Amino acid sequence: MIKIKNCALFGGTFDPFHNGHLHLIRTLRATERFDCFVVIPAGDPYQKSFTASAEERLSMVKLALAQEDIEISDCETRRSGPSYAIDTVEEMKALFPSERYTWILGSDAFAGLPTWRRFEELSKEIKFLVIKRPGSPEPQPIPGVEFEVLEINALDISSTSIRNHFKDGDDDGNLLPASVASYIKERGLYGAA
Repeated sequence: MIKIKNCALFGGTFDPFHNGHLHLIRTLRATERFDCFVVIPAGDPYQKSFTASAEERLSMVKLALAQEDIEISDCETRRSGPSYAIDTVEEMKALFPSERYTWILGSDAFAGLPTWRRFEELSKEIKFLVIKRPGSPEPQPIPGVEFEVLEINALDISSTSIRNHFKDGDDDGNLLPASVASYIKERGLYGAA
C-alpha cells in the first residue's frame, strides 16, 4: 500500500522573502503535519506587481532557505506567461499523483481567492490552510472551499513595507534573513544603496 503524503505548497511573490515567511515555514514544519514542504516563487503573478525579477526573487528564496530542509520549486519562474496556482497544482499532481496537497496562504490572500483563475477547480483539487495575519479580519467561508485557519503568531511584516524602507534609505535588514539583506544591497534592489 502506497502511503499518501501530505504536501504543503507555499506560493508567493516573495518580493522580497522576509523573516515573516521564514517564521511561517519553521512554525508549520515544527507541527509535523506535512511530510513535504514546497516553496514556490511566482514567476509572473497576474494579480500583483513586483519589483525584483523572477530570477532575483527565486535567488532570494534559495538564499533564505539554504540551511533549511525545504524543497524550492522553480516551476512558476520557468513557466511563460502569468503564474496561476491551478497550473502549479496540476503540474505537481501530474508529477506526484499520490500526494495530498494543501495550499498555504495568508488571510488577506484568502479573501481574494474567488478572483483566482479557475478557483472552483482549484478548490476541488486541494485544501487551503489560512494563516491569520496581524490586523486582518477573521477569514470568512467561501462556498465550496475546504479550509482551516491557523494562528501561528505571524510576524507583522510585509514585503511592501520592506521595499518602502529601502526606497526611503532605511536599512531594515533585521526584517530579512541576513543573506537576503546582503543580496538586496549587492544588487541595489528596491533602491538600496
